[in-house]
Amino acid sequence: DAVMYRTFAARALSDQPGIRVIKRAVPSAGGLHPTAAYLLVQNVEGIAAGLYHYHPIEHALEPLRDFAEEDSAALALRLVAGQRHFMHAHVVVILASRFARTFWKYRRHAKSYRAVILDAGHLSQMLYLAATECGLAAFITAAVNERDIERTLGIDPLQEGVIAVCGFGWR
Repeated sequence: DAVMYRTFAARALSDQPGIRVIKRAVPSAGGLHPTAAYLLVQNVEGIAAGLYHYHPIEHALEPLRDFAEEDSAALALRLVAGQRHFMHAHVVVILASRFARTFWKYRRHAKSYRAVILDAGHLSQMLYLAATECGLAAFITAAVNERDIERTLGIDPLQEGVIAVCGFGWR
């Protein structure tokens, strides 16, 4: 709860013409915060194993799909492209950026993609800091299986692209 709040929660909202701007504790290029957090939760007390979308405004998990505990590790292994040392993380966080949220501002210039990548870096660093503060271990990897992640989450890779996968949990 604390890790997700510190890393992804909205602290304030600002409605601008055609877009709602979310203010967070983590920097974002243009203040746009285009990166969403999807979670694979496994072995977390009080939360059923499954896939969730983190809602930053409500600071809530939106269930997407339930999994049996024994199936969640296999899914985690597939999502992180066979990296066994990450498959048992209690929370696996998929960072997926909504491209239109940034591209409209930077007029489809190449710097808009760099801004999205930079935002994922800011989020992953805050996740590391928040997890460490809570006595948890954390990781980030860009060696992921985008195709399986997109299919599993039902996202269109031309609209919302997987940038990296982070995670945290007890050591």
